[in-house]
Amino acid sequence: WCGKIELEPDFDELEMVEEAASITVNTSPDNLLIKDEPTHEAGYFAYYNKGIFDNGPVPLVMGHHGGGDTAMFLTFVSGWWEIAHKYNFLYVAIDDHLSFPASEIMQIIEGIKKRYKVDENRIYATGFSMGSGKTWDMFQEYPDVFAGLAPHSALFPVHNNPFGKSIGDEGMNMSIMVPMFYSGGEKSFLGELPCQNKDSLDRIKYLSSVNKFKRPINVDFADKDNWEDRIWGIPGDKVEKLHDDERDSTVTVHYFDSEDGVCRTALASISNQIHECRHHSCEESWKFISQFTR
Repeated sequence: WCGKIELEPDFDELEMVEEAASITVNTSPDNLLIKDEPTHEAGYFAYYNKGIFDNGPVPLVMGHHGGGDTAMFLTFVSGWWEIAHKYNFLYVAIDDHLSFPASEIMQIIEGIKKRYKVDENRIYATGFSMGSGKTWDMFQEYPDVFAGLAPHSALFPVHNNPFGKSIGDEGMNMSIMVPMFYSGGEKSFLGELPCQNKDSLDRIKYLSSVNKFKRPINVDFADKDNWEDRIWGIPGDKVEKLHDDERDSTVTVHYFDSEDGVCRTALASISNQIHECRHHSCEESWKFISQFTR
């Protein structure tokens, strides 16, 4: 991957468990792909350190892959299994999550909670590309479930799920703040950053409103040449530059305080990155969102 040979890890040697299983979910009315089956199976891969549940419930991170790949990309190429190993949490990568709307993801989470000792106050979600869209669905539709979210590399239009279907105003989260770490590539050919297209800006303005930024992002896309910050429109209350040694790139993180003085939001742009999801930014996202509990 990117000129580096990736070796399959020996999970027994690492004292880790790699587990493949499935959960039966009831087909939701908003499922656009499965209509004639009352139930269907949702496959997943779980990764966790041996003995992790011996001392009680643990944090859970739900992973959602991109549209052109599988759970294995997010797990191995983006390095989430390594992050789970290092920071000692349960990582569950849903395969073919695009067949499941957000309402069915909630059923999967309930099934995971029955099989593993999960800390219900520390449930998180992440995703790349179409999986970023699914993670944003959680912010829009189920904000009270998650302690933090880490979507990467996609900003879909506000109200829309990854299939372009609007959920409308009813049930749309407009007031529940959720800790968020978002990152996008500065050289992406897709809409990953607000400076790249208006829909992306509208998504970040929505986040700014719900998370009650002390300095709201209320800029116009047509005026982007005059933005105070060239990427986000408004600079964060704190800006940090992190170096990704593996790819020799800079992750510039803007931290935005909410009106109550708590910093719940980190927005990152990554130099020399196109449409990708890298280990470094995933680990930084976990370090940020894991500070929070629901």
